[in-house]
Amino acid sequence: MQSKSQIINCYNLTAAKYADNYFHELDQKHLDRILLGYFAHENKAKGQILDLGCGPGQTTAFVYALGVHDILGTDISPAMIEKARELNPNIKFETADMLRLQYADEQFGSAIAFYAIVHFTEEQLETALKEVYRVLKPTGQFLFSFHIGDQIVHLDTFLNEAVSIDFHFFEVEMIIQLATSCGFKVVDIIERKPYPEVEYPSDRAYVWLEKV
Repeated sequence: MQSKSQIINCYNLTAAKYADNYFHELDQKHLDRILLGYFAHENKAKGQILDLGCGPGQTTAFVYALGVHDILGTDISPAMIEKARELNPNIKFETADMLRLQYADEQFGSAIAFYAIVHFTEEQLETALKEVYRVLKPTGQFLFSFHIGDQIVHLDTFLNEAVSIDFHFFEVEMIIQLATSCGFKVVDIIERKPYPEVEYPSDRAYVWLEKV
């Protein structure tokens, strides 16, 4: 199992290149834009939106551009947060660990996490889901995405930097069982094929949950 420091190191090393490669990725991801837009519309009146694993802030900026300005972008990598602030000076960003969030119970109206769970084991994922549940207000909603499967992809290089990082794929049924055991109910599940020549060739899932 990779350490927290390995994950932070990976994204600290690659923050600038990651932003260059992926900050505008939503331009080519039709379904992602639709889901983020609808989720923002449904939740904008419920309180601040928490964006987990925001990287350089592409999803945060997309929601902000829709007129939903009460949003906080968070990432475990200080270099990613620095880059997010540079690219999005009007939006608030800060470092946070999804496994141990520094926020109060029931602080946020909703949360999003696009591919923020990809470095978690199943046990860590359960911890993360419990943390998100804790910081959401009653009936708060959570939209997140991940790669579908049961494999672990290990990389020794990422964006031409030497790293040691694992990417975990998850079966949808397992995710649903974990989420419901943590107290969420499922609002929707959407699966799609990868966009050719745009992203890694894996099937994707988007899970929309609500705190009950």
